[in-house]
Formats: sequence, C-alpha cells, structure tokens
Amino acid sequence: MSASQVFLYTCLIFGLMLTFTSADTPIRECANNKSPLPLMVQINDCNALPCDLLKGQDSSIAIQFVATRNGMHQLTAKVHLTSLGVTIPFELDAQRSNVCQNLLHGAYCPLDTGEDVTYRLRLPVASNQPEVPTRLQVTLYDSERDNEVVACFMTDTRVRKA
Repeated sequence: MSASQVFLYTCLIFGLMLTFTSADTPIRECANNKSPLPLMVQINDCNALPCDLLKGQDSSIAIQFVATRNGMHQLTAKVHLTSLGVTIPFELDAQRSNVCQNLLHGAYCPLDTGEDVTYRLRLPVASNQPEVPTRLQVTLYDSERDNEVVACFMTDTRVRKA
C-alpha cells in the first residue's frame, strides 16, 4: 500500500468518525405540520432513537433555530410528553422555559429576522418517572405575537435508570 493510499484511508476513517460523533438527534415535524422545524436538535449525545432520558438528571437539549422577525425578545419553550397514549404538558420553571436567557454562543435577545441561534433546554427528569417509551415535543413560541410558533419538533425517547 502506498503512502498516498494510507493517507486517503486515514482521512476517510477520521471523517467517518467525526460524522458519527457529531450527528444530530433525529426529529420529525409536530402534528400540525405547519410549524417550522429547528435547524438542528441534539439531546445529550443521542444520534439514534429512542434517546435516553436518565432518571434524576437533567437532559441537555440544544435547539438551533432561525428567528422569524425583527425584535424578538420574549420567546418561551413548552414541552409535552406522550406516554401510553396520554399527552401531558411538562411544566418548566420560568428560568428554563425562557429561551432568551438560555441562548448559547454569546447570542442574546432581541433577535432579528434570519438570525441563527441555539437555545439550551435543561429538561429535568424526575426519579419517579415511569420507565416507558415517551414521545417528546418541544415548541418555541414568540410570546409577543399571540404565541406564534417559531420552531417545533417531536422525537422518541425512553426514560431509564441512570
């Protein structure tokens, strides 16, 4: 094997490793199909469904989305969980649900049209939560525009012991 072939194979393997270690969490559209999907979602280190939500710990959910208008400064996250056919709202405290207070990479509100930002949601998983498959839906709302949806996604998770 020549040195150039070894170099080519090394680059190929490194590229594949990088792809597999930085893959996004698979998501799908929300039920109404009219809400924009986020550009990217990463739940913990999950890149294959279902994603594990560990009991008694916070799950870190990074949601990359695009601002839909100028001057956005009141954005709210809401979470719904569906298990065994029953959907319930998951009550986030005000600090966790405030998108503007949890933007990453130095971003801050107000946001302008087309601005690409990432929100980190810390989702607490109760230690008494049942260990069942759960569909997670996260919706980001523009609180100043009659709760207009800025981004929405669903994904499959499962709660399990840490």
